Amino acid sequence: MTPFPCCRLKRWGLNCYMYAPKDELKHRLLWREPYTQHEAAQMQSLIKTAQEHGVEFIFAISAGQDIVFSSAGDRLLLQQKLRQVAALGCGAFALLFDDIDPCLCRADTDVFPSLAQAQASVANEAYRELGLPATFLFCPTEYCSSLCSPSPAQSRYLQTLGRELLPEIGVIWTGPKVVSQELSVALVEEVEHVLQRRLLIWDNLFANDYDCRRIFLGPYTGRAPGLMPRLCGLLLNPNCELQANFIPIHTLGTWFHSELQGCACTDSTGGRTPLQSSTGCEEEAGLHPGTAGGQEALLGPQPCDTAPSGADQHEPEPCDVTPGNRKRKATSVPEEGNGSRASTGGPWSPAEDRGRLASGSRASCEPSSALPITAGSDRSAGAPVADETLHSLGTAVCCSSRASTCQSAPLDSGDVRERGSSPPGSPQPGASTADVLQIPSGSRADPSPGPISQLVDGATTSPVPTALLANGTAISPVPSVPLISEEAGSDSGAPLTVEEVWMLVELFYLPYHHGPQAQHLLEDLRWLRANGPSMGVPSRSPDSCVVAQWRSRARSFGQLCAQVCCLHSRFVRSAGQALLYDLHPYLWDIRNLLLAASAFVLWLDGRLLCDPEHKGTWGSCFSWCQSITAPLFPGEDAEPWVRRGGLFGDLQALLPVGNSCDLFCHPPPLFPSRQLYLLRPLLPQDKGKLYQMFREGLDGEPSTVEVLASHPDLLGDRVLGSFLSLSPEYTFVLEDEGGPCGYAAGALCAERFLQERDSSWLPAMQRRYPRELGVLGQGVLEEALLFFHTKPVAVPLPVLRRFPSLVQLDTAPRVQDVGASRSLAVSLLSALRANGSRGVFCQVSAADHRQLSFYSKLGFVALPLPCPSSPGTQLLGRLL
Repeated sequence: MTPFPCCRLKRWGLNCYMYAPKDELKHRLLWREPYTQHEAAQMQSLIKTAQEHGVEFIFAISAGQDIVFSSAGDRLLLQQKLRQVAALGCGAFALLFDDIDPCLCRADTDVFPSLAQAQASVANEAYRELGLPATFLFCPTEYCSSLCSPSPAQSRYLQTLGRELLPEIGVIWTGPKVVSQELSVALVEEVEHVLQRRLLIWDNLFANDYDCRRIFLGPYTGRAPGLMPRLCGLLLNPNCELQANFIPIHTLGTWFHSELQGCACTDSTGGRTPLQSSTGCEEEAGLHPGTAGGQEALLGPQPCDTAPSGADQHEPEPCDVTPGNRKRKATSVPEEGNGSRASTGGPWSPAEDRGRLASGSRASCEPSSALPITAGSDRSAGAPVADETLHSLGTAVCCSSRASTCQSAPLDSGDVRERGSSPPGSPQPGASTADVLQIPSGSRADPSPGPISQLVDGATTSPVPTALLANGTAISPVPSVPLISEEAGSDSGAPLTVEEVWMLVELFYLPYHHGPQAQHLLEDLRWLRANGPSMGVPSRSPDSCVVAQWRSRARSFGQLCAQVCCLHSRFVRSAGQALLYDLHPYLWDIRNLLLAASAFVLWLDGRLLCDPEHKGTWGSCFSWCQSITAPLFPGEDAEPWVRRGGLFGDLQALLPVGNSCDLFCHPPPLFPSRQLYLLRPLLPQDKGKLYQMFREGLDGEPSTVEVLASHPDLLGDRVLGSFLSLSPEYTFVLEDEGGPCGYAAGALCAERFLQERDSSWLPAMQRRYPRELGVLGQGVLEEALLFFHTKPVAVPLPVLRRFPSLVQLDTAPRVQDVGASRSLAVSLLSALRANGSRGVFCQVSAADHRQLSFYSKLGFVALPLPCPSSPGTQLLGRLL
């Protein structure tokens, strides 16, 4: 912890920090070992820094995994470890017995009748040996209602602790569950009656160490008003990523401040004693080498006496802050003058307070002597975010409301639907504003697809890929890529706008709730999947109401996906380094999945190839939509780790490949790319640009130039020609600002595809490119010509039976982001899986190490069956 975070904690009205990193070996696994001289010096520096800023430092140790409670040696080692830290200046301690085996070893069963008595004996002895410190906490093994058997009121373990544990020792509690969605006064009163003392809440609402794909940026919410007077303190267990905790901790401090104001108001009207000044503490990463993300945060009044009883239980007494375990939570903050904002139940909707993010005044950094002043506490208690922090979080805006260069057209009226209120700045179905990514209407036909608009000052919308239906109606299958407005384009490092910050927060909201825009993404994808079968292949009736409604909602979904992609680019462009590296992996994951999901939705439309006489492959995908039920989402009683991946997991479950996408897990790029990508199905106009991509990078030898001048399609036909001729409906194109930069092509039935290729397509290519073409000794061109005149490789029948589909993917050398390649693969595999494929394979030259590496990163593995007719060819496959 550095002085700056400590100062920030104090500024926000928080006053306590618990050091309990599970990844520090001497905190848990090697708890018996004392700190070395170097480690002790670091710990002392940390303790001193906290004290200098008025933040109480609590040292926690977790010895429960292997301690022998009856062993005098283990007891002595534990006390020596605590005394070593006490000698460094620490005066507050915690013993943690959470997440351990509840059974006693044989040696302990001979001495102690129960686990609770063994733990209480060790805790009481350590408390006395330390000289009865003012703050001494105990985390029980049954630390939430769901872990109590059969219930908190009837738990013998808790009842024994209440009797045996010294009354000055505070007990930590997480609520109804490990990660509690709500905390009520009634529950607190029930447990404090059993434990015979006030509780210290260890709130895990923002803890994300159980899921590497989830992070929580939403506000502290779900805690009942009037809760703090019932507690001796509250600890917040934050995100592992330090920079992600601004809103959680800021709103925690604001909530606590409002609780103090509520107590003061009650005192003026009901004769209750107001709480004294106290602040909460928040976790900061990097306290100790190897402990980043392992610290705990605390807020609240400290325990000051023994358990209240009778009428005294309702007397809030002056308290100090007491630390708790590593679990924290988020609660809504009641608006000043309006108690209705502090609900005990539902989540705090960001739509209600979005405006406050930008309009609040800057608060004082120093708390008053009477009450803690949190940043933003002088405005209405919503989701206060200091202006200075908004700047640090931010980047420039993609499309500003003041930008006159953004072209847009209204969506179809069929897109208007009931969805509840949308927050300001979020995409409004059926509306068209410059703040929202827009989709050109189908009234403008542009025969040639253009590249993504360049992100330059004053740029205007470049041509968007279009196609013509059989009846001549123009369609625009992909949303236009947003431009940077003149204002934002003048400073590429401008901070994120309030709307962009809100979108970021809503994508990664809270454990049990998605933000409104994230919820819109899920609702749209569920609806498009569920209602796709009613369309069939719509080319024969493009004006039907059902088709229009489906396409309108598909455009809305694509629009929101494009906004997220733009947000990713903007975030990489202008976020601070610390914030970027903390949040980029999560935003990168969502960006990649939405690229694939939007392309798959466009593919479901089935009209992009404009073939009025479809071959039937398009229609069969709708049978998948009809036969596959909606994904099963866990009930409200489940802990949040059951919902693997959060928004990413929920969206992924709606794709045909489902959980097989997990094979694509690999780390984000070391150097994040701000490149904007567009992923979509093949358009008729794409062939020329894809073939141009294959010609890039060839040497400029006169002989090569001469051959390509007379046969410009030679390389393209070799690489992609068979797929474009025989299976174009399973081809996807990746675009960046320079045009097509990648492709993914496939054949649903590889056996039939290979037969057609060998019997009809290859003879046509042999006539087009005769052997006498004169490319001998010219490397790639020679290999392409030999491909047409060499007997094709025979794929073993076991491969065709287990991996019935053939795929081919590649990207241009300029594509350095492996996430874009992953999105290409997910979109193609989703299309193949939707039509019943259970496995795919590809053919790669054994000497082509770049391609072998490329496919391995996409989850392909080498198949053990060699190709007998071509020992130089390697078969790679993966199941779906």
